[in-house]
Amino acid sequence: MRNKILTGLTACVAAAAVAAPAQAQVAPTAPTGAPAPAISASKCTVRHSNETKAGFTYADCELNVTNVPGNETVKIHYSSNLKTYTPKGAEFGPWNRRSGTITANDGEITTLQMAFPGKTAAQVRKQLKVALSTTTPGVTVTTPIAHA
Repeated sequence: MRNKILTGLTACVAAAAVAAPAQAQVAPTAPTGAPAPAISASKCTVRHSNETKAGFTYADCELNVTNVPGNETVKIHYSSNLKTYTPKGAEFGPWNRRSGTITANDGEITTLQMAFPGKTAAQVRKQLKVALSTTTPGVTVTTPIAHA
């Protein structure tokens, strides 16, 4: 009887010893209370301008940067699926290229402004997609594709 009890206790202690390291590896999740840093895009606004002789179609895409700690700058990479250009003679701008990187700080609303050669406003509204990404550690892109 004594051997059965010792065998049972040994088995319990061995099982507890094996299970203990697995439990010790679980990292506790400490509540921070602050939302994670994020980049989001609102819907792109598409318009046609008659400002130049031939006129042109352009889009404004607003990017919002929120909850970035301190004075950290966030790099935002963007890429349009449509070819862009700089309209000659346009009094407003500046015009963003088809792809590139812009920087922003917490609370900033940054606007991508792109003009599209040979496209109507309806075509741009239907076809435009702007991909967004970031290499800034800890920052999430909540809207990875901006649409018109």
